Amino acid sequence: MRKMLVALIAVSLGCYILLFGLLEATENKGMKPESARNGTLDLTTWDFASDEVVSLDGQWEFFWNELLEPGVQLVSSPHFMDVPGFWRHTAPDGTLQAKGGGTYRLKVKLDPSSRVYGLRISNIRMASTVYVNGEKVGESGVPTLSHSTYEYANRPYNAFFTVQGDTADILIHAANYENTQGGIPYSLYFGSAQGIQVHNTNKNILNLTLIVSLLMLGCYQLGVYIIRKKEEGLLYLGLSCIVIAWSFASNGERIIVEYFDLPTEAYYKIQAVSLYLSLITMVLFIKSMCKGLISRWFINTLTYGMGLYIAFVLVTPFQWYSDFNMYASTFQIVAYIIIVGVLLYSYRRQRYGEFTKKSLALFIMALCCYFVGLIDYALYLSSVTTDYRIGYYAILGFCFLASFIMSYRFSEAYKTIEGMAIKLRKADRQKDEFLLQTSHEFQTPLHGIINLSQNMLETGSDGLNATHMQNLSLIRDTSRRLSALVHDILDMEKMKRNDLTIHPASVDVRVTVSLVFDLFKHLITGKKIKLINAVPSELPLVYADENRLKQIIHNLVGNAAKFTQEGNITITARAADGQVTIIIEDSGVGIAQSEWDTIFQPFEQAHSPYEYGGTGLGLFICRKLLHLMNGEIYIDWSEQGRGTGIAFTLPIADEGGGSALETAVALENHSTDQNQMLVEIPQRGAGKYTILAVDDETSNLQVLSRLFANEPYNIVWATNGADALKMLNSRSDIDLVLLDVMMPRMSGFEVCREIRKQFSLFELPIVLLTVLHSPSDIAAGFKAGANDFVVKPFDALEVRARTETLLQLKKSVEDALKAELDFLQSQIKPHFLFNSLNSIIALCRTDALRAEKLITHLSYYLRRSFDPRPDSYVLLQDELQLVEAYVAIEQARFEDRLTVIYDVQLETLKKKILPLTIQPLVENAIRHGVMKQEDGGTVRLSITLHEDTVHIEVWDDGVGMSPQQLEQLWKWEGSQRRGVGLANIHRRLAHFCKEELSVASEEGEWTRVQFKLNI
Repeated sequence: MRKMLVALIAVSLGCYILLFGLLEATENKGMKPESARNGTLDLTTWDFASDEVVSLDGQWEFFWNELLEPGVQLVSSPHFMDVPGFWRHTAPDGTLQAKGGGTYRLKVKLDPSSRVYGLRISNIRMASTVYVNGEKVGESGVPTLSHSTYEYANRPYNAFFTVQGDTADILIHAANYENTQGGIPYSLYFGSAQGIQVHNTNKNILNLTLIVSLLMLGCYQLGVYIIRKKEEGLLYLGLSCIVIAWSFASNGERIIVEYFDLPTEAYYKIQAVSLYLSLITMVLFIKSMCKGLISRWFINTLTYGMGLYIAFVLVTPFQWYSDFNMYASTFQIVAYIIIVGVLLYSYRRQRYGEFTKKSLALFIMALCCYFVGLIDYALYLSSVTTDYRIGYYAILGFCFLASFIMSYRFSEAYKTIEGMAIKLRKADRQKDEFLLQTSHEFQTPLHGIINLSQNMLETGSDGLNATHMQNLSLIRDTSRRLSALVHDILDMEKMKRNDLTIHPASVDVRVTVSLVFDLFKHLITGKKIKLINAVPSELPLVYADENRLKQIIHNLVGNAAKFTQEGNITITARAADGQVTIIIEDSGVGIAQSEWDTIFQPFEQAHSPYEYGGTGLGLFICRKLLHLMNGEIYIDWSEQGRGTGIAFTLPIADEGGGSALETAVALENHSTDQNQMLVEIPQRGAGKYTILAVDDETSNLQVLSRLFANEPYNIVWATNGADALKMLNSRSDIDLVLLDVMMPRMSGFEVCREIRKQFSLFELPIVLLTVLHSPSDIAAGFKAGANDFVVKPFDALEVRARTETLLQLKKSVEDALKAELDFLQSQIKPHFLFNSLNSIIALCRTDALRAEKLITHLSYYLRRSFDPRPDSYVLLQDELQLVEAYVAIEQARFEDRLTVIYDVQLETLKKKILPLTIQPLVENAIRHGVMKQEDGGTVRLSITLHEDTVHIEVWDDGVGMSPQQLEQLWKWEGSQRRGVGLANIHRRLAHFCKEELSVASEEGEWTRVQFKLNI
């Protein structure tokens, strides 16, 4: 408030200084000559070259009821009349007369020159003609001594002339038959032609400054009133300023007459109406400001009384109402005196009405200024004073003080409103905090209800009847809708506080739609709805927040599914003019065209034949989110009973970047270049583990590289899903995958599913890095085969901790595989050695050479059985040599009962193979196949090469296996496990070679075990 007061005072002082400067600039500062005496004025010493003008004030010769002919010798003796002044001719009955005609005459003594002189005549009532040295130089109207031939005009004008000799004989004919005051009320100015022009310009500038200031102030007040129509004081103050401006324009210098060619009668009506209408507007302004201080009957009397007089002025000619103008002016002055007196009395009695003590004192001061200005103006119009400089200051002082009072009132009102607004904001903030806290508190019980009801539906169907199951489904679905409402409320609160932030990036629309459809597959169970992803693969990437875009599509698809009982939900997209338009179309109930705009408003829902819950926040939130991402949403088409198409737009990520498919191809073709862009992070020696980071943003890969810079890990990169799968197929040393979900061409979920076709959860852990962290997103990720989730933006400690945990789990699994291999090796039982040694001893007596060979085979067998590691590779010929050593020992024991056939291509002997993969299969075929028969049997080992693939098959004609035995081959049974060797070989082949064992058998006939290796 204090700052505003200081500013207003400064502006007011500035305006006053400007006005004072204008007044000083227009004042005639030259040497003041003596007034005219006895009809003569000596200006021989006046400097006309300075462009200063001189007033022709003083005693003029005056001839009443005579219009002297110019240049004619005077016959009658002149009287003397003061100029400026009114006629004071006395009629025969002794009264003063104002109506009639006469002649003014003044002789001006000059230095002889050829200079052009000028006269400024501002007001001679009511018609005049000016002669200088016998020549007519100017006129206004037609002055005559007869009312019938007389024409009045009384317009300001200039007269220019030259003077031959040293005397300018100025003769003025004047006549008045309309006004109650005749004569020359204002000074006449004489000077050079240039001086008269400068004088006129200065006077006009001064008057226009005041008039324009009043008009601008009035328009400002009216403009504020248009905004706040309850403040009637603004209306009346604005009208008062405008009416006062018109009054100044039509009186005094009468600028309105000079600049507008108005009929004389119309001009005088404007003059009178503007002068007396100001009383009505001022009284109404005072009434609106001083409620309870001035009686209503008094205000009404002034308003209606002056209104009647103005109506009288408008309907009667000038000569009728001019006689009453003096009474109207007196009535106006008396009214203001009474008003000021009443307010002073109220102030003294401490009755302030709607004012404060200070504001009432200022208001009384303003009215006093207006009253002073009115008195000074009246004195000027009555020729008592020669100017109304004080009136200028007083009227402007009133306007500024009145405006300040109105501003002060507004300030007080605003102060009250601000106080209330602070309280309301506080209450609103408390309400929002309560709603936010309550919404957060709702989440925990809602999640409990949803999970418990879902668990009962999945596991409790045997103990529940159909009605109970239906009620549980209703509880679950209702809880989900309530949970969605809670999330909408939380988003609404974030939007209200501008806390809802987005992280725009390049996003593949087709991948996002695919992710949303993955989540919806289990939600539309029971409905005959088909989800169709018709987004073209060549669609450009959009610039959006991937998480929020998924939320928008999820919301729109959810609405479509809600109002569609059967049919299709199709998502299409097209690119044009730097934008991508995505359209979600359904075959549901449709939306009436009258509701196309309203459904995007908060808490609005379209009418439909189906009853659904919700609050109508979904589409509103979608619109807000799209606005944050420079997009729009609208109804593309809708027909009741046939479906709806809702479209939204998003900007293209890079108009020159091509489509998502092209981007993915570019990433594949230039993955090496992108990897080179990554700064190599120095590792602490050889890494203990190798981690594959997959992300389409190289900056994210850079972050991951630096995140593991001080860890004993080797980091390799892939910029898309296809590259990641190729790398996994070409490398066997990758221990863990950090996988982004939102990627072009292939989403993280799709890559995860492809990896799980080759690796189990324990063989190759996968950590999904994504901004998608809703419960449905997490469920979809785990369903695709992920081991863990890390939400972006992530914390380095969290990522390292989760990675280390999964790597330790992988190590534990590998240790278990190693233990199984050790167990496999430990299957060399003591009785096998005992039998082998007995056979060797027996042969030593009969066939020493063969016994020596058996000892060599046994030695090689034992050395190889205890030597290999599960992850090392050996040549196939070395593995085959182990097989031959074992077979030789067994053939020495069983002799003709065991036949072993080798079908091995020589070109396969130099190929590499995992150790202990063929020998355990041959051992199983001998011990559990052919040796279970009394007559023994045959074992055939086939090793063939087809292109780059080695095919290995072990066949026997032993006892075979039943279908039940085949089914239990890979399963646990009690505390013991069947087929330890086969299971171990199976897992090692899958882990290191991406292959698996194939076992077939016919009970009592044969058994075949085979696998292949891509070398």
